[in-house]
Amino acid sequence: MQKRANWPLVAESVRKARTPSQANLLQRATRMDFANFMAEGVLVKVDRASMLSSLEVRSPLLDHRMIEFAFGKVPSRLKATPTEKKILLKRLCSRLLPPEFDLQRKQGFSIPMNVWLKGGPFRTLFDDVLRDPQCSFDAQTVNKLMRDQDKGHFNGERLFGLVMFELWRREYGISF
Repeated sequence: MQKRANWPLVAESVRKARTPSQANLLQRATRMDFANFMAEGVLVKVDRASMLSSLEVRSPLLDHRMIEFAFGKVPSRLKATPTEKKILLKRLCSRLLPPEFDLQRKQGFSIPMNVWLKGGPFRTLFDDVLRDPQCSFDAQTVNKLMRDQDKGHFNGERLFGLVMFELWRREYGISF
């Protein structure tokens, strides 16, 4: 019989191998994100989503010359501080872009779930799914989440997760 590996030591050796050795925390975090989060998370998802839509996506700021410059020449003080991010990029953009261009604004690809839950088809769907007697979630908890949503609390993502889980459970005949 094969001897079992000492998993805590194996895990620690993997962590050490994947963690950059820079002394500066920002430099270390940047390299860690680049090697792990970007490569194995964000870029994979962008690639799959773009291929699904037959789109060719480019990431110009990931050109090898830009990465070499950012990692090798740009000091941390021009990358981020506790109150500001992308400092050098914003300074350069302010020279090239019109003054009315908002350099501070960043917007992801989120949907206005909390707005949609004020009424209309999404609200009806959520009510139908989560207030169904066959729903696997506690009715009092669901009702409280919905009441709080109506009072202006932001439970949209939480409620969305519950609806998706419940629909998945029904589709695959899972019971508790």
